[in-house]
Amino acid sequence: MTRPIPSLLLIGLDGVGPEILEPLVKSGDLPNLSRLMDAGAYGPLRSTTPPTTFPAWSSFLTGVEPSSHGIPDFTIREGYRITFAGAADRRAPTWMEHLESHGLRVGAAWFPMTYPPLPLLGYHISGWDSPVTSRGDSSFVHPSELHTDLVSRFGEEHLSFDTIDEFSDTDNWHIATAEALLGRIEKRTEIALHLLAKHPVDVAAFYFGQTDTAAHHFFAFHDPSSPRRPETFDPRLSHALRNVYIAADEAVGRLMEAVDNDTTVMVMSDHGSGGSSDIAIHLNRMLQRAGLLEFRSAGRQGIDPSFIRGKAVGLLPRQLRRPLFRFSKGLLPALVESRLRMGGIDWSRTVAFSEEINYAPSIWFNQLGREPDGVMPFCEREHIASRVEAAAHELVTPNGAQLVHRVIRREEIHHGDHLHRFPDLILELANIDGFTPVCLSSRARSGDPVGHLGADAMLGRKGRSMPGCHTPYGILLLNGPGLPKKQIEGARIHDVPMLICAATNTPAAPWFEGTSPRGLMEPPEQKKKDRTNDLVSKETTRSYTRAQEKVVAERLRRLGYFED
Repeated sequence: MTRPIPSLLLIGLDGVGPEILEPLVKSGDLPNLSRLMDAGAYGPLRSTTPPTTFPAWSSFLTGVEPSSHGIPDFTIREGYRITFAGAADRRAPTWMEHLESHGLRVGAAWFPMTYPPLPLLGYHISGWDSPVTSRGDSSFVHPSELHTDLVSRFGEEHLSFDTIDEFSDTDNWHIATAEALLGRIEKRTEIALHLLAKHPVDVAAFYFGQTDTAAHHFFAFHDPSSPRRPETFDPRLSHALRNVYIAADEAVGRLMEAVDNDTTVMVMSDHGSGGSSDIAIHLNRMLQRAGLLEFRSAGRQGIDPSFIRGKAVGLLPRQLRRPLFRFSKGLLPALVESRLRMGGIDWSRTVAFSEEINYAPSIWFNQLGREPDGVMPFCEREHIASRVEAAAHELVTPNGAQLVHRVIRREEIHHGDHLHRFPDLILELANIDGFTPVCLSSRARSGDPVGHLGADAMLGRKGRSMPGCHTPYGILLLNGPGLPKKQIEGARIHDVPMLICAATNTPAAPWFEGTSPRGLMEPPEQKKKDRTNDLVSKETTRSYTRAQEKVVAERLRRLGYFED
């Protein structure tokens, strides 16, 4: 019996960019990716601005820019509170649904921002941000009988969303994590091969996030010039990042062997990865120094939420740490995160503020009529933006190098219906000797806006700034029938759905905002219709219940995206 073969095999490798990939290809460590690069089309893939996980993968899923799909980050700010973003907050359909409306069967597994799973004719397994416990249930798998099949074959533990424990205090944490990532790639590859063999579809898409995790935690060991590199460490850690890339390359090779020469293979990523500097910026202290923000007096701040989320947790036995974040019917995560970001600000004397997210530096205006206690008139936006810009350019290293490359008005990059969800100003940090400064919380306290990390913070454990950071360019590789061997130029992440349509001979969806990069595949012509019928402008219900939100919050914290 002839094995059904997909017309397109798509592999997402989170956080893989030219900075790490190309040297490893040149050294011969990645033969499968090297073969794809040599035989087909290859080039950088521009991420979103800033290059953050949820907006980028959402643009990949929908073919539109962030302010059109409405996902600004892991969280969405509502006044001075935040909620956790989920797929229900997304305001555009996916290319998966579009292909299936044209009669194709799609199977997709593990991509972020896909819970609950789409009712695809093929199959859909939601990603690591699914609000289910580590052992999970069938709610993140469609159809539900597929969950039963996978559990019976691979065991429940290999379908879990258990993540690296940032609160772990074991001495061998990095070695154990490096080994665990290799095991996860191996098991995920086995599941993907099973899906290819036993659940045939026209388009099969699989996501691997271990490459991103490895870059975040092991970059300082990988790069001898990193300012975060310890003086002494287990020599095995020097190869930890490289070994994860080798495992990912082997996964790509095994999946390619499961298809044939008539299958188009696409490998892409959401952003690249680079090294973090040991220089720390505290944006709210910068705004205070510029006369744009004031903190509350110490007596009015109440309990420091960082104590609840950080030090208090560190005092608890490990078996009690998870329950801490699960009590109060899920009220704690959003409350603590909101208080940590914005709880110590005196709104009556503040015209601009930052959430101080360590991976996406940005600033909001405390605008009159928009914020609950806004004081800045709308007509002052440009004046305040100029003052912020001047303050940002005063942040310098001891030798006078500027730490902020530029301050971007949101209207320069966002034009969609959901622009209001995005910060008023986005800061693009400078490159300091090849490394990116980090943004850390001011802890609602005055002080110097620029500092250096202490020795105990260099490796970024327990939610602190991690040694590896995101960079603007991921990768795009294409190989298949009729595809030219060429260097891809100018490709953006929301262009990918156009290429998916071209590879499957499907007309582009009318809501797509991307284009097909010059010289690559073009989808069949389709008469454009009014895209407002497809993009959703109205606000809907919460993505998560409070009980689900606490699971997502804990998982993000354990991955290190939230500062303690």
